[in-house]
Amino acid sequence: MFAKPPEEGRVKTRLSPTLTPREAADLYRCFLYDSLAQYDRFGRPARLYLSEGDVPNDLPEMAVETSIHRQEGDGLGSRMANAFLESFAAGFNASVIIGTDHPTLPDEFLQLAFDALAEPMQVVIGPSEDGGYYLLGMNHFFPVIFQDMEYSHPDVFGQTIERLLGTDAGITVLPAWYDVDTPEELERLQSHLLDDPKAAPRTTRFLEELSTRHSLSAGGSGD
Repeated sequence: MFAKPPEEGRVKTRLSPTLTPREAADLYRCFLYDSLAQYDRFGRPARLYLSEGDVPNDLPEMAVETSIHRQEGDGLGSRMANAFLESFAAGFNASVIIGTDHPTLPDEFLQLAFDALAEPMQVVIGPSEDGGYYLLGMNHFFPVIFQDMEYSHPDVFGQTIERLLGTDAGITVLPAWYDVDTPEELERLQSHLLDDPKAAPRTTRFLEELSTRHSLSAGGSGD
C-alpha cells in the first residue's frame, strides 16, 4: 500500500480552495484509514509504504500483520519496483500495490486481482479514469513496466499495457475506477457515499461534518 503521511499542505492539494489544507489532510487521513481497514478484511499481510514524513501515531489496529516501510527510489517507478522486489525477497510469491485515493473501491476488484495472480507469470492492473492505474499486481517481476516510465499523465495505463505486451506476462485488466483528487471527484465521492456509507465509514463521517461547514460544490470557495 503506497501512501503519504496525512500532513497539512502535502496531500490533496488540488482540493483547495474547496477545502482548507487542514481539511484536505484530515480527509486524506480518512482515506488512508478506510483503505487500511478494507485491505485488512482480506486477511493477507500488508506492507504500508510511506513517502517522506512522519509515521502517523494513530494508525488503526489491524487484525492481520501490517508492517511499515519507506518508499525508496528516485521517482515513482523506482519506488514501486523496489517495493515489489522487497516483497518478493520477504517471501511473498505475489504482491499487489495499491494506493489510497479511491476509498470506495469495491472489494470484489481486490478479489479479482488476487484470483488473477493464482496462475504463474501474471500481471494484473486496475485502470483509473484519469488514465493512470489504481492497482498493479504481479507474481513475477517485470522491470520493463517501470524503467524510464513517466507518470502523472493520461497515457500511463496505455503505455504500461504496451510495455507488458512485449513480455511473457499474462495480463488481467480490472474494471476502471476513479481517484478523488479534484472538487468534482469529491462531489462524486460524496454522492457515492450517500448511497453506500459503509463503503468508507470514516470518510463518510468526515464528509458529514464538512457539510455542516460549507458546500462541497465544484468550484465553491468554502468558508
